[in-house]
Amino acid sequence: MTGRPTDGWVMLLPPGWARFPTGPERTRELDDAIEEVVARALPDDLPRDTAEPHRHLLRDRLRTTLEGARDAGSGAVYLPTEPMNGTVVPASITELEFTSDPGSDPVVVATGILADGYEQSELVEVDGRPGVRVVATSHEVEREGDWPVVSTRQVLYAISRDEAEGAWLAMSFSTVWSGHDSERLAEALVYFFDAVMGTFRWAGPGTDVVGLPPQRVPGSA
Repeated sequence: MTGRPTDGWVMLLPPGWARFPTGPERTRELDDAIEEVVARALPDDLPRDTAEPHRHLLRDRLRTTLEGARDAGSGAVYLPTEPMNGTVVPASITELEFTSDPGSDPVVVATGILADGYEQSELVEVDGRPGVRVVATSHEVEREGDWPVVSTRQVLYAISRDEAEGAWLAMSFSTVWSGHDSERLAEALVYFFDAVMGTFRWAGPGTDVVGLPPQRVPGSA
């Protein structure tokens, strides 16, 4: 088998989250992922005349949500598709690959990212590979349509996959809030994302992923 150990990866997500492949030439995989979510939310045993309009609406909403990420070059988007204890989770995770100069020291590249003025930044190691974790917050963010003005917090892990090729993986988490109570939820969701990244494992050729249950969520180059 050819390839790199970092050509694939896995991590754990709680029930109610789904991974939507948005990379090039993955339209069929995206369609299958959307249909799986629709079928879980509105199963076939519901009356067709009442359920079908809601199925169309859910498909359209998911595609609209994912269009921007696809156009931005993301490889996948992870979304909460079911409420958690009755609460809609205001968060998403985006998977993105990028390159630096081939042969660059990944610690030097990561240190350069740290210098970009984020409110929090630190060097990290993710399953044996060097990287960086940064946090950025924006307030009074306006959104299209009738959505209220919100604050947003983004947490980004940029992880070196191969310094010889300058290959990197970015896992970007985003959450929003519009008041004191929802801000507390957003703060808790940041801890949630850090816990998810604590389960991250490389799963490409030559690796032996252990310690994660079968429900792990795959990622791929």
